[in-house]
Amino acid sequence: MERNFNPRVIGACLVGFALVAGAYVLSNFGQSDWETQQAAVVAAQPRVAITVTDNNENGVEDWRDEFITTAPIILNQSDEDYELPTTLTGQVGISFIEDYFRSKTAGPFGNSQEEVVGRSVSVLTEQAVYDLYDTPDITVLNSFEGTDILQYANTMALNITNNNVSGSRGEVQLLSEALKQINPEASIVSELEQIAEAYKKMRDTALEIPAPAFAVKQHLDLINTYNALYQSISSMALAAEDPALALIRIKRYQDDALGLRISLENMYLLLEPYASLVKPNDPALLFVVFSSEFNS
Repeated sequence: MERNFNPRVIGACLVGFALVAGAYVLSNFGQSDWETQQAAVVAAQPRVAITVTDNNENGVEDWRDEFITTAPIILNQSDEDYELPTTLTGQVGISFIEDYFRSKTAGPFGNSQEEVVGRSVSVLTEQAVYDLYDTPDITVLNSFEGTDILQYANTMALNITNNNVSGSRGEVQLLSEALKQINPEASIVSELEQIAEAYKKMRDTALEIPAPAFAVKQHLDLINTYNALYQSISSMALAAEDPALALIRIKRYQDDALGLRISLENMYLLLEPYASLVKPNDPALLFVVFSSEFNS
């Protein structure tokens, strides 16, 4: 099969090849590979010894004396004795660093990094656990009448209303605002402390209220939830000073709040069979607010 090439195409290719070849020849004209290699070889300059002087004859060269000082180095001494940190953040931090370097110096016989971290996590977890109040901590009425039950219900309700913090923005909102700031405003911290103190008063007052024998469990549950919320919220107020403790309590707070709601619902269910004892103006009517019928 014959191919007919266009003469113009062939001519253009030849012209292009000629231009490229010409440019290459001109750029290398008059130079040989031998000359290029010869130009790359440069004779080494002779070494000249640097004169070393010791004008003060102290055995140290003058140039080294520039970096040596005979002036005494005085470290500022602190008048205060070092005190170990009292915050959970500081204590865990020191413990972690000590364990880490101890494991490094022990080599293969030391704890692994996972074990060092696990120990610190265990220390933090232990701080979320606290002692629970039990039967020996309260007064139990083994013999009681209807008037005793009504007095118990009224007193427990007044404990809530008398210690309620009115006008508060709520601990969740306050904590959210506090965490957005490097140094939380004093007003936010004060409100958190006020709410925590309210739960503390509810706990302490409930511990002093005699409970009928049939109400011991619900009574203790409510006391322990008051205490849990007091512990959590008071720790939240220390978010800037002891962030590790605040973080632990924040994670625990949701369970504490749920526990309070359930405890109050159970208190209503406990007292419901004695509703006929309650008069329209009795404080005990407060527990109706925590009934499932009311919330639905």
